[in-house]
Amino acid sequence: MNRVLIVAGERQTGERFQQALGESGFQTAVVWNPMQMVEFCRQHLPDFMVVDLDLAEHGLWSAVQAVRGIGTLANIPFIGISSIGNPQVLEKAKAAGFGSIFPTHQSAQTVVDELQGLMERNQPEPEFDDSADIVTRDPSLNKLREITRDIVTTTFRLKELVPEYGEDGPELFGYIESAGAAIRKKLNDVEDFSLHDKELRHDFRNMIGSVTGFAELILMEEGISPESTQGLSRLRERSREFVEILDEQKASADA
Repeated sequence: MNRVLIVAGERQTGERFQQALGESGFQTAVVWNPMQMVEFCRQHLPDFMVVDLDLAEHGLWSAVQAVRGIGTLANIPFIGISSIGNPQVLEKAKAAGFGSIFPTHQSAQTVVDELQGLMERNQPEPEFDDSADIVTRDPSLNKLREITRDIVTTTFRLKELVPEYGEDGPELFGYIESAGAAIRKKLNDVEDFSLHDKELRHDFRNMIGSVTGFAELILMEEGISPESTQGLSRLRERSREFVEILDEQKASADA
């Protein structure tokens, strides 16, 4: 989580911030106007944005809104830099969701420190830790929890590859993420030996169907990498195993 897109109005500004961030371990890219910012974000998924507010008269606010409309970038942190300090522009930046604004001439280290602080506060939630799942006396539920944990972990690893998945990729991938999280929560809430209940199995089939269906849709995209193909195929295979356990429980209930 260290990819930064710098949007600079002047080359000297862009290069100065790129150098400071690069020396601190960030992966950086620089674009020079709001239109390039939007186009870049449609192809890549930065973790943070450092944006020159001197570009306010060049369609900046509509570009910021367009970036936030790109699936997983809805909540991406924006940091502003400004050489002018126009109160009206600063007010608009705050309204657009800029968390911090710094003078352009100030040491770039200030922005580096701000980004490092954001990284510390935005570490991945423990939902990807094995300890997030309970273990009970029901072996079938425990097996479903193990499969779901693998689905959630695989989805997490695929997230940085979402730009490969086409125009609708972020939305489709979002459905997979949501379904995995919902299944995981529900599995930890249900009682042991409850999978003989038809309605409960039906609920799980619908949720795991989202993982399978949307993974298959993304796999139909041309040009995705072998890493994506492997990960999405794994989601599909683990989903099949999930359904097989539900089928076993149905057969047991009907016996």
